[in-house]
Amino acid sequence: MERQRTSYGWVLRIDAGEELFETLRAFAVEHDVRAGTLSGIGAVGEAELGFFVRESRSYIRRVFRGEHELLSLVGNVSVLEGSPFPHCHLTLAGPDFVAYGGHLFRAVVSVTCEVHVVTSPGAIVRASRPDLGYHPLAPDGG
Repeated sequence: MERQRTSYGWVLRIDAGEELFETLRAFAVEHDVRAGTLSGIGAVGEAELGFFVRESRSYIRRVFRGEHELLSLVGNVSVLEGSPFPHCHLTLAGPDFVAYGGHLFRAVVSVTCEVHVVTSPGAIVRASRPDLGYHPLAPDGG
């Protein structure tokens, strides 16, 4: 990954072979990004996306294999259990131009991925809510 500081945060170029979610997490930890937004485009090979089912408090997961255009990566960075945590959704499409999207669990960059990270001072915290099956944002810190 290559990075450049900007007036609003960072621009990242994530290279072929790098795992997208883990690279974003490691970047946020290294640069102590505790509040921000993410947006990106690029191309990925294998990707695992999820759809959250409220009734069961769990995700339906699907793995997409083969080359895909990364049409849109959107997300935020907050703090979960004391560490920076990216929460991302991804929309991708294959050569048939059919688009799929969902919660990003993992994706391997196949060509490149260009990500803008807009940072904010301070921290946005995620609450621990096992009863919900996920950790919602707690903008008031609680």
